[in-house]
Amino acid sequence: MINAKAETGTAGRLVSIDQLRAYAIFGMVIVNAKAFFLDPVQSTLAGSPFAEYFGLLLHQLSHHDAGFTYADSIAPLFVFVVGMAMRLSWLKRTARAHDPWAVRRSMAKRFSLLVLIAFAIYPGWLWDALMDIGLAGLLAIMLIDKRPGVRAAAAFAFVAAFQCIHTFTSYGTWSSFGRFSMDDSGYKPVLVRLLPLHEELFRANLNGGPLGPLSWVMMLLFGANAYDLLAGESRRKFVRTCLLWVFGLCSLALLLQLEWPGVKEAWPFSARTMTAPFPLWATGLCMFQLVGFHLLCDRLGVIIPTFAAVALNPLAIYIAQHLILDVAGGFKPERLRLAEGVAGLALFWILFASAAWFMRKKEIYIKL
Repeated sequence: MINAKAETGTAGRLVSIDQLRAYAIFGMVIVNAKAFFLDPVQSTLAGSPFAEYFGLLLHQLSHHDAGFTYADSIAPLFVFVVGMAMRLSWLKRTARAHDPWAVRRSMAKRFSLLVLIAFAIYPGWLWDALMDIGLAGLLAIMLIDKRPGVRAAAAFAFVAAFQCIHTFTSYGTWSSFGRFSMDDSGYKPVLVRLLPLHEELFRANLNGGPLGPLSWVMMLLFGANAYDLLAGESRRKFVRTCLLWVFGLCSLALLLQLEWPGVKEAWPFSARTMTAPFPLWATGLCMFQLVGFHLLCDRLGVIIPTFAAVALNPLAIYIAQHLILDVAGGFKPERLRLAEGVAGLALFWILFASAAWFMRKKEIYIKL
């Protein structure tokens, strides 16, 4: 690690945003590459004393229909950091242009382009990270200039709206089970049948599906609020306020997950359905991680060197690793020794970190 201020030449307190962004990309690479480098290790460890512990590691690096694992924490963090960057971009661009609507139109074009990219790289399972970021960004455009309290209220309102749709319509049945009716597997509501490309839109029920961004936008809007806190004058207030939100959001998530006898059944805690407990818990965890990176980078003045370059080209690194793993999937090894799997995963990350370093050296920045 090296001194953050010496590396960036900027105010050290904002280094935490870049480091957090790069950490989100690192987490995505590890989780996505796990199937290629770590899953084949499991068979070689069968019967060894380490098999159980390695199985727990793989569990944390995998997505599941219910519960919250390390893998489930990464996409929310990416959306959260996008919210921080969106707020920073809004403040800088409106200060220069003095035309808020021109900035809104530009942001709308950028997030719309993300949606188009998602259509291109997620065939068959549209509702993945870039799609959710693009649609959540479009939902947030009219709120990005509002006061933090308004953005927070809007975030809760979006999640409440999605929860009501999930609870009181057949959309919840589809989100949970992949069909709109448990009695008739071919049933589709009229509103769904009227939608263009409805077969494509409802092919995969993950991350909340087409309406999932109503929940994902909570992380984005709280990211914008977190930026305002981080850019404020009081670092003590930033830490204190963030930790209060962490406690409040996570406690509410656990409370809503429970069954309320005579009032409601237990709500799923699942990234697949994106019902209320998940975005609340994930947003609280995002703020907790931001506090950690703030203390590490802004207070102690250290950074993780490979993260410094990756933070400048997160979109390029994310798309590149996704496409490479997609192509390489047919060549996945059946068995690997533990050392081979770990070394392969490390080299895979070093490949992208080196590419990011080269792009920074050549001043190549791919942004929307």
